[in-house]
Order: sequence, then C-alpha cells, then structure tokens
Amino acid sequence: MSGHSKWAKIKRQKGANDLKKGMVFTKLARNITLAAKEGGGDPDMNFALRIAIDKAKAVNMPSDNIERSIKKGIGGDDKTQFQKISYEAIKGNGASLIIDCQTDNTNRTVSELKKILEMGGAKLASVGSVAWQFEEQGSIILKPARLQKAQKYGGEDEYIPVSIDEIEMELLEIEGISDIEEGVHQDEDSEYKVLEISTSKNDFASVLKQIEKLQYKIVDYELVKIAKDQVVLNDSDLEKIESLVSNLEDHDDVDSVWSNVKGI
Repeated sequence: MSGHSKWAKIKRQKGANDLKKGMVFTKLARNITLAAKEGGGDPDMNFALRIAIDKAKAVNMPSDNIERSIKKGIGGDDKTQFQKISYEAIKGNGASLIIDCQTDNTNRTVSELKKILEMGGAKLASVGSVAWQFEEQGSIILKPARLQKAQKYGGEDEYIPVSIDEIEMELLEIEGISDIEEGVHQDEDSEYKVLEISTSKNDFASVLKQIEKLQYKIVDYELVKIAKDQVVLNDSDLEKIESLVSNLEDHDDVDSVWSNVKGI
C-alpha cells in the first residue's frame, strides 16, 4: 500500500519528538477522553477508545492516568471542552497536507498553524479541497512471530518466529484485507521485517479481531489517511516539507499530519 511504511516512520518519529517535549501523555490522554466522550467508556464496545488505550499502553502511560482520562470523558468532567478538528493545507509542487488536531480553542489553533505553514511556504486550504485526495484505511503491522504458551508452570510465554509465507497464506483467508505488503519496522534500537496489512475503515475492527485469534505479534494498528496518488519531489523540496511536517507535529494541538508526498 502506497505510503504505509512512511506513515509508520512518521508516527515513530512523532512519538520520539513528543516524548522529548514531555507532551506524549497529554496528547494520548486527550485522545482517550475524546474517544470515551464520543463512544462510551468500554473499550470492548468502543473501538476508537481501544485504539487510544493501546497507544497509551505502548508508551507505558500509567494505568491511573488512563482510567482518569476515561472517567473524564464519560463523567462530563472535561471542562476544557477539547474537540477533534482537521485542517487542510497546500504547498507548492502539488504537495497537500491534512492536519488532525485536538483543541479547546480553534481560533488559537488556526492562528498558530497559519504561522507554521507560512514559515514552511504553505497555507491553509478551503475545506474539502485536499481531503478528497486521501482515503481513510485501517493499518495493522505484524511481526512474523506467533505466541507460544509456556510449556511449564511458571514459565514465560514467548513469540516464536514464523515464515512470512506461512503468515500470508493464513491472512489470505481473512475477509476484509485489501492489501498485504512486506516492510521494515524501526524501533529505537532494532530493525526487523514486518507485514503491513490494509483494510477499509469499515472492516478494520473485524480484521484486527481475526488476526488476534491467530496470535501473531501485532506491532501497531491505527486508522490512517493515505493519499490516493503521491507527488514526487526533488531532494531539496522533500527536505523542506519534511521540516514543515515535523514543525506541525511538534505543536501541542496537533495529533497527526498526513501528506501526499512520496517519502513522507
């Protein structure tokens, strides 16, 4: 799937930047609160909440913080009234961006985004002028390993390597998978092969549930916005838009940035 590996790369870089700034827990807490407010506090019944909770657990967010965020959402204690809102932007050479935000003050957010975009040679676009270029999809990243239960009492469960061919044969039997690609996942201290699975937005939860039953190691999963067609830029222009995306992601109100530029 075009752009999928680059999405994973951006998301990991974004997480590292947020951790450096001490903002990751704040952003994740907002996600949890908003998901609970919109769909209830039970992650088994609220898929968006489940995604938000798993993201928080992945960076070791304390359970107490997670529970407080859920209660804040379902209890009406979110006095700051954060909301989700997306902005669209354009830059020269056909580059387009979607900027997903969580904000309690849209006037402030718009004003500050305009400044960042202007410094990067871009500008906000009218609603719908960019969004049509993107498609929302489910993304699941698998490590080629299957859970093996401990053979002895007191032993530890472990993931045993499995061939990619074997996994692909099983995945082909799952209804709702639209694409499977091999890729490379990079952590702070390791790099390994993965399978990147794409689904429609509607099939995402069902496919994830079926994959979990197979007990493969799921590295990450999320709803992503993928450009239907990508723009290829020269090295100089690519570096400029990479810098712009990084600056946008560093803003406290920005949750995710999606681009139609190949290599971002």
